[in-house]
Amino acid sequence: MRNLLLVILLFINLPLLAQHTIKGRVVDSHTQEGIAYTNIGVEGTLFGTASDAQGFFELKIPDDLKDKKLLFSAVGYQNQTLKIQQLLQQEFHRIQLVGQTYNINNIDVEAQSRVMFRIVKTAAANISENYQKGPFSMKFYYAEMVDKGDSLKQKREAVVNLYDETGYASPSVEDAYKSRNYEFAQVKKNFESYSFPSGETGFDELLNMDVVRLSNSLLNKGLLNEFDLQLEGVSKFQNDSVWIISYKTAQPDIAHSGDFYGTKMEGKIYISKSNYQVLRNECVIEASKNNPQDRSLFTKGNDQSKVNYHMTAIYKPYKGKYALSYLDCDKTYVNAEGQKCTYSRRASVLDVNTNSPQKINGKTYFENTAYIESFWNSFQRPE
Repeated sequence: MRNLLLVILLFINLPLLAQHTIKGRVVDSHTQEGIAYTNIGVEGTLFGTASDAQGFFELKIPDDLKDKKLLFSAVGYQNQTLKIQQLLQQEFHRIQLVGQTYNINNIDVEAQSRVMFRIVKTAAANISENYQKGPFSMKFYYAEMVDKGDSLKQKREAVVNLYDETGYASPSVEDAYKSRNYEFAQVKKNFESYSFPSGETGFDELLNMDVVRLSNSLLNKGLLNEFDLQLEGVSKFQNDSVWIISYKTAQPDIAHSGDFYGTKMEGKIYISKSNYQVLRNECVIEASKNNPQDRSLFTKGNDQSKVNYHMTAIYKPYKGKYALSYLDCDKTYVNAEGQKCTYSRRASVLDVNTNSPQKINGKTYFENTAYIESFWNSFQRPE
């Protein structure tokens, strides 16, 4: 009786035991890099899985589904459908997905606009895969010139070391603030820092123009629909074919522009047609006034009014993944005495260290670093 019961139980569970396993890796057909979190499912069913962060997957197929097809879909790529019976003939598969391309020359303005939104959304969704994950460190050459309308034009050059604990793994304003710290290692300037205002560097405000690392403004999917997008053209940039997309918003507030008193925002973003990396972003912002410490802060004063600035961010590959390469900001405003003042700030990345990054605690908002003549006599400034 006991043996008979065991046979009956085995017979009942036999369909559950009859399974077939499909293993493989989903990769980009152009770069051969793994595509993370690809949706993999049996067509017409809720049965499926997703690839891991490197594109690998394993899926057990019940025997009653082996005559169906398996669908592979990922943001920014064309869907691919394969017969399960064919996949079962090999132990391991390399599923190559082709990047989504858009023929935007022969469609109307409204349809073209929808395509632009999809391109930007795809670029934002792919940041964590296209860019360097932390921890890593960066070394910058920082140059700043301030003309406050008086006889002395303040000039500061510096080498700045930055440490990023998480990198572009989870890009956001909050994560960037918590994970990025920096210190001024070398400084050359034509003035002394006797007070907090004179010692302020503006480097932090410049870092906040790294739109990819912060994943804010245009690259925030919750705000994207509040921008007007237009295709400026398709061109070459850094030996890559790119979409150049112009954008503007009727809501240039702090959420959209990063400026507490913003009144206008428009710009252009360059997105690679191959892997949807953002390679360049340039933006013009106007504001009724600014807080001298940071444009994102409230102020009761009128130290900076009629503000206008142009900013640029450029990204390049380092060891196969992209990261920030260059930032600049040119800013004009009228001070409390009615004088027109200008700021010019530049930050060029000299080195990216992903192997043995040096951790830094805190941020150097106020700089009072000693000048070392021998260092600057031998230092090679980037072009």
